[in-house]
Amino acid sequence: MRTERKGLFVSPLSFARLPVSQDFQHADIAILGLPFDCGSHPTRLGARLGPNAIREQSVLSLELIEDAHNDPLQRQTVIDAGDVNFSGGGLSAIGEFYARTEHAITTILDNNCTPVSLGGDGAVFLPQIRSVHQKFPDVTVLHFDAHTDCYPLRSNEHFDNATPFTHAANEGVLDIANSVHVGTRAPVNADKSIAFTEQMGYRVLPWTKLAHMPVEQASTLIRSSLEGRPVYLCFDMDFFDPSAAPGVATPTPGGPTTFEGLNLLRAMKGLNIVACDINTVSPPYDINGITAQLAASIVLECVSLIDAR
Repeated sequence: MRTERKGLFVSPLSFARLPVSQDFQHADIAILGLPFDCGSHPTRLGARLGPNAIREQSVLSLELIEDAHNDPLQRQTVIDAGDVNFSGGGLSAIGEFYARTEHAITTILDNNCTPVSLGGDGAVFLPQIRSVHQKFPDVTVLHFDAHTDCYPLRSNEHFDNATPFTHAANEGVLDIANSVHVGTRAPVNADKSIAFTEQMGYRVLPWTKLAHMPVEQASTLIRSSLEGRPVYLCFDMDFFDPSAAPGVATPTPGGPTTFEGLNLLRAMKGLNIVACDINTVSPPYDINGITAQLAASIVLECVSLIDAR
C-alpha cells in the first residue's frame, strides 16, 4: 500500500514514494535495488546507477495512474527495501556482490514476500535465480532481452553480464527446457548466439519471429511452456528498440516499440510470477531519463502481474 504524504518529513527517495522498510513478513512485494555492473563494456558503463534512476522516474509513472482501482500498489502491500549493501562494481567484486544479493533475495523469499529488483546489468540475474531455485526448485525463466546472456565460457570462473544464463544452466538452478528467451536479435543476425543458447537447452523466440504476429498469437507461443509453473521474470531494458530505450548497456536496433513491448508483457497476466528483475538502465546514456521512466512503468506492470497470479 502506498503511503500518503503526511507530516513534515518524509523518507529519502523510494520507488513510487513507497515506505522504506525491511519488514518482509508483513509485505507482499519488496522492491530491491542492485547497484552493480561488471564494468566490462568497452564504451558504455553505468548500469550500477540504474536503481536510483528508476526510483527518480517512478514518481512520474505514479502520476500517470488515473484510476486508483487499477493501481497495483494500492491492492498489495509493497515496500522499498533499499539497496543491497554494496557499492560499485567490476569483475573483481562480482563474487562478493553475488553472495550479498543471494542472501538478500533469500531473506525476502523466506518471509513469503515476492522480490522485484532494480538492476544493475544483466549479471544480477544469476545470484537471484540461485536463491529463487532454493524455494521453487522447478522455477522457469521468462527472459525479455535483445540478447540471450547465454554465451560460451572462457573458463568455469568466467562470470560477467554475458554468461549468467550459461552458468544457470550448468548449475541446474532452473527448468531450462521450459524457460524462454524473448526478443533476441542483433544488428546483422543473432544466429550464432541463438544456436548456442538452444544447444544449452533453452527455447529462443527471436524478435524477427514475433514482430509480425498479433499479440495474442505471440503471447500464446511464449506462454506455452510456462503455464502452471513458477516463473522468474527477467526484463532487460534493451529488449526495447534504442529509439524507445537509449539508456542501456548494449542498445540493439530493430526491437519493439513501447506499445508492442508493454502489450506483450501485459499478455503474461495469469502466469505464476514468483520473482522479477528489471535491469540494464544506464543513466549516463539516458536522454531525459526516458529509459528509466519506461523501466519504472515495467516495474508497475510486473507488480500488476504478481497481483494477478
